[in-house]
Amino acid sequence: FGRTVDRVIEEIGDLLGRIFGAIFGGSGGGAGNVLAVILLVIAAVVLILAIYKAIMGRVPTTAEEEGDGTRIVFDEIVEPEALLAELTRHRAAGDWRAAVVAGFRLSVVGLIDQNIAREVAGATTGDFATAVGRRRPQLLELYMPASTAFERAFYSDLDVVQEDVEAIDRLLGSLSMVGAGT
Repeated sequence: FGRTVDRVIEEIGDLLGRIFGAIFGGSGGGAGNVLAVILLVIAAVVLILAIYKAIMGRVPTTAEEEGDGTRIVFDEIVEPEALLAELTRHRAAGDWRAAVVAGFRLSVVGLIDQNIAREVAGATTGDFATAVGRRRPQLLELYMPASTAFERAFYSDLDVVQEDVEAIDRLLGSLSMVGAGT
């Protein structure tokens, strides 16, 4: 990674050198060198900031910052009220798979709202587990079964049963989202 960054900065420097060499001649007068250094520093700062944002995976403007009540969960913009309605509807219909998916997403909203986890596009169940383990380790015993139920419901064709929804309910209850969907 470091070699790639060095190579990119070197390429930018070479490009600037060619540009200023053409403008100020091959000898590159004093003013040309100073201007080239200033532009190179600005380009390096912009590049470092872009790399930092890419590594951190931060969403430039989260839905929460916009104040509309939505959150970004697993690369989707969700509304907590809609998730709660989905959870209630699917539970009543006995659609345990859909209830688990809606309920777990709602629990992730709870983790974000309680500053246990950050709202980051592309975050995974493992990323949220790491955040829970760091900030509320006692919650892991409820988070892990709920996460497992979600992964089974979302990523597989394995059976999803009412007990999976109950695991989600226990997690929601611990996040003070008591009665969510019931």
